[in-house]
Amino acid sequence: MSSKIEETTIAGKKVFNVEDNYLIACFDDNVTEEVITEIAKQKPYYFVMRDSSMANDSVATNFEQIFAAYSPDTVRKVL
Repeated sequence: MSSKIEETTIAGKKVFNVEDNYLIACFDDNVTEEVITEIAKQKPYYFVMRDSSMANDSVATNFEQIFAAYSPDTVRKVL
């Protein structure tokens, strides 16, 4: 059985959603707080992105706070 993978766009960035928010991943460049916030609001079980994808230090600094506010239970992985 294969997983259902949907490709969507959030604030101009390509986002992959696997099995209805079980896993959300974004590998685009220049990912902003807006993108992170919209993903966190979807309350994924897992969220994966590349460290180098963050638009700037501010995004890296606010990443945990954004998830803590909207989806504290999400397992977050920055590669």
